[in-house]
Amino acid sequence: MKYLFTTLAVGDSYVDNAIDCYSKMNKVLNCDFNITTNKLINVKKGIHFDYFELSKYSADIPGFSFYLSLKSLALKYAIDKGYDYVIYNDADWEMMDAFSESNIHELFLHMEKNNYDMLFERPAQVGYYKEHIEECFFKEKLIDFSVLGHNFWDNAHCTNEQFLVFKVNPKFKFFVMKWEMFLWYSIANNLRSYPDGFDIGVSALEANMHYDYTEWLQILRSCFRFKDKQGNTHYRF
Repeated sequence: MKYLFTTLAVGDSYVDNAIDCYSKMNKVLNCDFNITTNKLINVKKGIHFDYFELSKYSADIPGFSFYLSLKSLALKYAIDKGYDYVIYNDADWEMMDAFSESNIHELFLHMEKNNYDMLFERPAQVGYYKEHIEECFFKEKLIDFSVLGHNFWDNAHCTNEQFLVFKVNPKFKFFVMKWEMFLWYSIANNLRSYPDGFDIGVSALEANMHYDYTEWLQILRSCFRFKDKQGNTHYRF
């Protein structure tokens, strides 16, 4: 079983935390690690650095405007490298003591038994929020992509984007292509990137992925944590 942990890290604090996290994980896991970043890094043992550079990394609009779908490039790195599974985690995450490789193997076994292509948390169906627009936390996305005028994506979910697991197959390749298309389309048209979970969910629907967003969470109970911008610690899952 060959698998990869991968993340996007733009900014010194994210790069430093990603290196620290993967260095610790490298001591307990037999897998590969990749950090997709715009910062030139001296080689760190056991971690690959996938370098990219843009002229800017945020849209010229108010609010949280960082190009979040740059995360798709961290998955793009994994294509055609012989991986069976790819795990994406946000660069501000930290490993906890409860985490072990047996957790990961159990996760993959869960996917094999149920023929899952993808795992994510926090389902939020597009069709529901179109009918309850006052509750919608991704209203701008519905407007930017004229979703209120069609039902093509009603069964998609605006996912939590912090931790994603994929089986590498033709669906995965198509998914990455679709997600990257959202990235460049949003940049070209100066559209808000948040929440990138919308781009992810629509891409998964377009790729005809079979996914789980509930049962797998217990497998990784108390394995990760991260701090929000206010300094509050959140434990996953």
